[in-house]
Amino acid sequence: MKHYQKYLFGQLEGQDVKAYRLENGLGYQLSVMTYGATILEYVTPDKQDQFANIVLGFDNFDAYVGNSPKYGASIGPVAGRIAGASFELNGQTYHLEANNGANCNHSGSTGWDSALFSVESVTDQEITLYTERADGTGGFPGNLKIWVTYSLTEVGELEISYRVETDQDTLVNPTNHSYFNLSGNFTQPINDHVFQINHQGLYPIHPDGVPLHTVDRESPIAQHLYQAMLLEDLFKDADPQIRLVEGLDHPFALPEGHKNAGFFYHQPSGRFLTFKSEAPALVVYSANFVDDTVYIEGKPMVQHNGLALEFQTVPDAIHSDQAEKVILRAGQVFTSKTSYHAIAKK
Repeated sequence: MKHYQKYLFGQLEGQDVKAYRLENGLGYQLSVMTYGATILEYVTPDKQDQFANIVLGFDNFDAYVGNSPKYGASIGPVAGRIAGASFELNGQTYHLEANNGANCNHSGSTGWDSALFSVESVTDQEITLYTERADGTGGFPGNLKIWVTYSLTEVGELEISYRVETDQDTLVNPTNHSYFNLSGNFTQPINDHVFQINHQGLYPIHPDGVPLHTVDRESPIAQHLYQAMLLEDLFKDADPQIRLVEGLDHPFALPEGHKNAGFFYHQPSGRFLTFKSEAPALVVYSANFVDDTVYIEGKPMVQHNGLALEFQTVPDAIHSDQAEKVILRAGQVFTSKTSYHAIAKK
């Protein structure tokens, strides 16, 4: 591993926002910043041994403030939608910010994607970022202590580890919101990418994006994605679930203890991304909604310019039979680990 680099990326309310770059002996790079514990770059080789960043992001810090697509951000305490922006826990009802119709999405405007983390430790191979979250923030109970660790291995794996502690029973279901575009050209859609998931069923979604509580193993889309599917074909598919959101915004159930959750492949560049996680589900979002105010590489954001692979417990689990998977009891510790590995097929 090469020696890590540290640099000033911006300022937030008079405080410095620092960025850190890790690099291994093969030329892979991982850059993260303290604002939102956000991934800025994951630089990997193509089949011509040319290196490029494959996660969407901005050139300057100011563009990340507000960050409606949540490029690269660490999401928490609860990723995804909570129906009705409320939940019951221990006989008490908690009311959250309704920022997605009647629902709360990604914990609202006070999610830790907008928090300024401190650096607890950094080595040439990994960095651990830390923040605290006060009881009642965003309507959630509990004083939280949060650690997010990013690692770059000798072979180029990007690893993400979460640790969360609470002094009251609360909800915890974090994820990372990086969008992958293996071409390295974020002004172009990912139509020419092939996507495959080793799943146990797709959770259909309601029109408001909240998933049903039962999986569908038989739908043609679920079966096609289990085999592998060109995304151009998926985006054109007449399946009602695809047409509902003009792409994917769906959770998939994952087998427990899996060694590989699937792959994402871009034949022109040869980049081949595999991924796995200790989380029980993978939410796949194909950048269906276009925010005209978001510019990337000097051009307005285009639809389907990246694929977010969000490992977590299924959204709205608190209202389902999976509620215990997102309840973190006082004194308990939440941990989870996810990894992505991009290689080049020549």
